[in-house]
Amino acid sequence: MYLPINVAGGVYQHKSRPLSSQITRNFWPQQQSGAGTSEYILETFPGLKSFVTGSGADRGMFVHRGVLYKVTGTTLYSIDRNGVVTTIGTISGTARCIFDGLGSSLVIVTGGSVYEWDGSTLTLGTDVDFESPDSVTVINSQAIYDGDEGRFCTSDAGVPLSINALNYAAAESNADLLLRPYAFQQNVYMFGEHTTETWWNSGSGNPPFDRLEGGMIQTGLGAIHSVDKTDKVVYFLGDDLNVYRMAATGIESNFTPQPLLRAFTKFSKTDDAIGWCMNYQGQNFYTLKFPSENRTFCYPEGGQWFELSSTVYDVGPVAGRYRGNSYAFAYGKHLVADEDGNILELDDETYTDSGDTIKRVRDLSPIHGGLISQPGKEIELTQFRLVMETGVGLISGTVDPKIMLSYSLDGGRTFSTEQWGDVGELGDFQTEVVWDGINAVGKSIDLRLSTSDPVYFSVHSAGVEIEVGI
Repeated sequence: MYLPINVAGGVYQHKSRPLSSQITRNFWPQQQSGAGTSEYILETFPGLKSFVTGSGADRGMFVHRGVLYKVTGTTLYSIDRNGVVTTIGTISGTARCIFDGLGSSLVIVTGGSVYEWDGSTLTLGTDVDFESPDSVTVINSQAIYDGDEGRFCTSDAGVPLSINALNYAAAESNADLLLRPYAFQQNVYMFGEHTTETWWNSGSGNPPFDRLEGGMIQTGLGAIHSVDKTDKVVYFLGDDLNVYRMAATGIESNFTPQPLLRAFTKFSKTDDAIGWCMNYQGQNFYTLKFPSENRTFCYPEGGQWFELSSTVYDVGPVAGRYRGNSYAFAYGKHLVADEDGNILELDDETYTDSGDTIKRVRDLSPIHGGLISQPGKEIELTQFRLVMETGVGLISGTVDPKIMLSYSLDGGRTFSTEQWGDVGELGDFQTEVVWDGINAVGKSIDLRLSTSDPVYFSVHSAGVEIEVGI
């Protein structure tokens, strides 16, 4: 019996592994909104190519007035569109930086210190009324910083390093430690440990901000560097380790599947998570990296979560985290800084990770008798046929790319020896990607597709030949 199956899907490893043990790593699961042969497909996530070679720990980057700035090690740099690097000055410490722009000035906060770069001079803030802030946001020509004991303060208008002691306020609804103020669409979200308040610039009083009635959210911030925004929403990791997105209409969390949330709650360290948003070819993405846990996950808005991984961070058989550590869109390029200070460009015509191999894996949803109205019956899988773009080999190097198939009979815990399938040399568009004689027998069979060849993969659908046993 021939049975069509869906090859696409996101990360969904249920606590009960035989129910679902799906992995999607370095493949981007897509739903096709236009005409096509398949509604859901898998495509290679863009690779990385070199833009600027750096040296030192990445501490973040930011675009201000069309110029890219980056802190690497203890140095602030500017980088022009040709990748020419200019040293600006020293940013002390090792903590990750938070940036924002106020007029012509770039404001940088890290480890309790505030810096201003006005285009000619880098200045360390020395105002005695600073309370060792860890974050900054800007709205209506004023910088807002976190302070002590749940308080926040605002700078003088247009002067980010000048603080009036009267311009401090505290959350009014709940006694909560303020972690990060964040401006979005004319409101300021005061992210606390367990709650978030919405404030607006009333223009009167000290400071000239008031709490928005009904703007109390019973969710706090799980990692101060997990916050970023698209044009319409703010994404962040909550104190309950759920991922949230917030807009003027409210807050939403139901796009994070329970198995992924369960994985987050088992991590031993999550407050160092880094999150960033990007719009790539019209698709919004939110990437969430857990450096200490060696894992990175990506959410394509409206789609399904998948995993990003770089082989340089693999730990034995376990896939490691993604090389990317910061993101910025500058000079028409999607730029990613890695942990070693290099700046790389995301490119959908590049199929390596800055020259390193990208391992792409998709563990499909299980095949079982219930799919043909025979639940609990043993089945035998004899053939697997993959519908995908073929003839993608290169002129030199990977002239004959392969894709590997293996299967599991124990809920994805162990897999059989890989069987290689031909994807076709350059221009061999009639190649059929078929595995015969598999002879896998069980009540539930999980299939794994994997590849490491540096070519374009676009997987559309599949089908299996199965026989029902007793």
